[in-house]
Amino acid sequence: MRILVLVTCVIFVFMPVAFAGSPLMGDELNSNTVFDLSIMGPPLATKEQCLQYLFSRNPFPAITVSAEELVDDFYTEATDEGIRPDVAFAQALNETGNFKYGGDVIPLQNNYCGLGTVGDGGQGAWFISAQIGVRAQVQHLLGYASTEPPKKEIVDPRYNLLKCSKNFGGAKTWTDLNGKWAVPGTNYGQKILKIHAKIMREKTD
Repeated sequence: MRILVLVTCVIFVFMPVAFAGSPLMGDELNSNTVFDLSIMGPPLATKEQCLQYLFSRNPFPAITVSAEELVDDFYTEATDEGIRPDVAFAQALNETGNFKYGGDVIPLQNNYCGLGTVGDGGQGAWFISAQIGVRAQVQHLLGYASTEPPKKEIVDPRYNLLKCSKNFGGAKTWTDLNGKWAVPGTNYGQKILKIHAKIMREKTD
C-alpha cells in the first residue's frame, strides 16, 4: 500500500501542467518552447527591446508617428488598464507584419490589431491618432481578459459587441485568444508569444 501511494505521488509531481508561465505543450510549437502569459500584468521587456526588435525587422515602419512615440503609447495605454504593454506591442507586430502592412488595413488607419476586419477586403476601423488606435486595441484586450470596464472613455468600436458575447472576460492568457480574436485563429496566441520571446532576447546597452 505504501508503494502504491508513493508511485501515485511521484506521477502527480511530474505530470506536465500548462498554465500561465509554463511551457506550452503541443506539436504545433515544434522545437520552439513558448511560455504562455496572462494578458493582464506588468511588462517583461523594456521599451528599448521593443524598438530594437522592430528596427531589426523593419527600419522604416509605416506608422503615423515615430516608433518611439508608438511604443510609448503602448506602455502608457496598456499599463493604465493593467494589460502587458510589451505583449500587446508584439500582437501589433504580428497583425501588421512589423508595420509593413500589405493586407486590408493601411497605415493611416492607426489600426494595429485588425479591429473590424473580416478578411473580405474591408479595411475595418479607423482611429484619429496612433494613441487612440493603441487605446482601442488595449480596450479590446481588456474585454477578453476581464469583465471590469475600461478606465478611459471607450474608443474600441467592438467593445460593446464583445461585452454581449460569451467571450467577454473569457481569455485570461494569450493562448486563450486562439479562435476568438481571429478566425480560425489557430495558434494565434502562440504566434504573438513567439514574437515576444524574441523581443525579450534583444540586448540593449
